[in-house]
Amino acid sequence: MQPAYKFDDGGFVGAVTGMSLADIIQLKGTNRYSGCLAVNHHEMDGVIFFRDGEVVHAEQGGLTGEDAFYVILGWKGGSFKSEPKILTTSRTINQSLSYLILEGLRIQDEAERVVQLARKAKAASSREGGDMSDINKKLSTITDVEQALIMTKEGQVVDDTSYQAELLGANALFLAIFAGHIGSQFGVGDLKSATVHGSEHHLFLFDSKRHHLCVSAKGSSNINALDSEIRRVLAQK
Repeated sequence: MQPAYKFDDGGFVGAVTGMSLADIIQLKGTNRYSGCLAVNHHEMDGVIFFRDGEVVHAEQGGLTGEDAFYVILGWKGGSFKSEPKILTTSRTINQSLSYLILEGLRIQDEAERVVQLARKAKAASSREGGDMSDINKKLSTITDVEQALIMTKEGQVVDDTSYQAELLGANALFLAIFAGHIGSQFGVGDLKSATVHGSEHHLFLFDSKRHHLCVSAKGSSNINALDSEIRRVLAQK
């Protein structure tokens, strides 16, 4: 989805440190701000649009509306740019600002609670480590796959202690919790798989009895074809 807006060199640039992003958004609401808040976290970008102090639209990767807003709100640290001249005619969010903040913080608290449980979990068995190596070997044959990891349902990454794995695991854990929340809201049952379509990266999440498999792939790849190829490779003996 191509954004229907463009940033110029004006506006206020700041760092989301010391003051939480929720605080900044609430301040925009108090000031009845109209415009765009562009937020960057590591290599991810998101935009939140305000109209008279209320959030009316948000975008992050392939997500829009409340889904995008909650992902952006969950970012820890980063930078933001306030663009009062950048407006939108889109309206994908109809909830009040207070509701959005409280719901977003509730989702974050749930994610953090799961992370705390993961830190107390026992190390995965050597068999699980072997499974991880086999899966990585299989998925490495797919050209557009960048990284794959297995993590427990509590969020503990198996057989990879790198920073990249921890970052991917954190994003996958948030996706699992968020997808479970959406499934519960719509009454469609437990999470089996979830996909985030992004311009820079795609994120795939697959559920098994005891683990989640998370796969990061290039954003230039065809997401449907790649999903089919991942499933085909995993099904091989």
